[in-house]
Amino acid sequence: MRYVYHAKVMIIPLKRKKFTIFAEDMEDERFIQVILPLRLEWEPYYLVPEELSVTVGDRVQVEFANKRYVGVVSAVDGKPADELKPRILYIVGREPDLPPVGLKEIRFWRDVADYYLCTYKAALARDAKALSARKIPAIEPHDIQLSSLQEEAAQKAREAFASHKTVLLHGVTGAGKTEIYLKLAQEVLQRGRSVLFLVPEIALSRQLEERVAAVFPEVLVYHSAQTPARRAQVSTAIRVGEKYLVLGTRSALFLPHRNLGLIIVDEEHDSSFKQDSPAPRYHAREASIMLGLTHDAAVLLGSATPSLESLYNAETGKFVKIDLKERFHSGKEADLLIIDTVAERRKNGMVGSFSLKLLACMKESLEAGEQVLLLGPPRASLEARQIETELAEYFPEAVIGSDILVGSAYVAKAFEHDALGLVAVLAADNILARQDFRADERTLQVLEQFRSRCSRFVIQTRQPHHPVFSELASGGDPTGRILAERQQFGLPPYTRLIHVNLRDKMEKRVSYMAAELARSLSLPLVGPYAPLAGRLEDSHLRQIRIMLPRDKNLRASKHQLLLTVNEFEKTHRYSGHIVLDVDPL
Repeated sequence: MRYVYHAKVMIIPLKRKKFTIFAEDMEDERFIQVILPLRLEWEPYYLVPEELSVTVGDRVQVEFANKRYVGVVSAVDGKPADELKPRILYIVGREPDLPPVGLKEIRFWRDVADYYLCTYKAALARDAKALSARKIPAIEPHDIQLSSLQEEAAQKAREAFASHKTVLLHGVTGAGKTEIYLKLAQEVLQRGRSVLFLVPEIALSRQLEERVAAVFPEVLVYHSAQTPARRAQVSTAIRVGEKYLVLGTRSALFLPHRNLGLIIVDEEHDSSFKQDSPAPRYHAREASIMLGLTHDAAVLLGSATPSLESLYNAETGKFVKIDLKERFHSGKEADLLIIDTVAERRKNGMVGSFSLKLLACMKESLEAGEQVLLLGPPRASLEARQIETELAEYFPEAVIGSDILVGSAYVAKAFEHDALGLVAVLAADNILARQDFRADERTLQVLEQFRSRCSRFVIQTRQPHHPVFSELASGGDPTGRILAERQQFGLPPYTRLIHVNLRDKMEKRVSYMAAELARSLSLPLVGPYAPLAGRLEDSHLRQIRIMLPRDKNLRASKHQLLLTVNEFEKTHRYSGHIVLDVDPL
């Protein structure tokens, strides 16, 4: 591997002098390698002054390309090639305001960077200045009662953990997955090890936060809505704590974890676990498994509607799947009504956005004192405002936002559902209409998630006989059908998908560069093409889709792609325009 350095002299700020050292004078010099918050596929070498002691994990100030950065020492006593030695700089000095990085943190960064073909920048950027240490209070044991079915599932999980297997807990909504999470977490904490509990969106999971805190008042909460100072306090508490329980979003993976014994990923299917930007564009589910391997920690994935990737991994034996098919909490499955809007229009059964059948259902729920949730377009859109205008006409005494809730399927996750009687999807075809091979899977997940939160579920659609709605009505399992289609067309989870995204302010240039790059790739691909969002702000977009077989050559093929893209950027002077997205959603 070739290293290129731009600076020509070495700076030793400890003596405030600049001078050049020749190779023959460097026999006894000490070389280290440093991870920098830059888009580098290699870790530059630096020299350490005799009077300074550094070790792996220390933060150091260095110069690179005439700019100063804070990096992390990743290796000591390195041996760079002789021809490089005359151009290697001394470090500027140690960074006293930041704590050192653990060896397992560095290993995790490398695993994530290797898998997602990116750099360490995102992990380094999350570091904040060290604060005074706050000792974590002792975590006292709490009594968590499980039903016989829950205890049976928990015991299967314990056995799978003992065999170093990832567990997929597939439990219907209301089956009591959370109680199982907390029971297993309690057992890990009692053994003196720590727990990381991940949720897709902490702001939308207040009830879960309250439930965890009721059992473990000492829980540490970590998410992007907190102030930097608060996040730094949590990070510091973890560094100095003996054991802890952290409840957080995907970014909590990059905390300085110590002695992890269990990682829980609740709602593992949720798309919020995938980071789109900046790098690393990781998925918290896959990254959790990497982190678990690093710490020899058990990994528990849970969902009422698991991702097909996880179901496939269970079928192939990579995961152990545990089913919970009976509800632990009160409640029964919602009554389902599928309304054919085409047929209703033919017999004058539609009024604006609503069928007369849906309006009658809404009237019954409102008269019973129940909330109604309407899933439609985003509330800020013109369509949503039109729907609210219609509602004010049909139900003048109802309060929009209280009695009747209106929002998209994703925004609606923020609503409280204690008094929810009716959920209605106004135009279910809009979810299916996406140009995406995951459309059926996502539609079923959305519909099943909301069906479980009410006593009556109504779907308005132009395609009442679509397999998704037929399977939902019959209670059948659509997994086999969808997986068979994926296998037939060579789509994930049977292949690994990578998007090569190009972005440029000049449309002709991005089209030309995308075509040239596609020609230089010796991998199975589709494109280049303009994605659905053909423009982003003031830039034009092009995309190349690459599908790689899941075989022994997968890792080598991915890194060959990375090398080809790097060489293309260098040859065409096109740096900063190309992004690789591994396992895109």
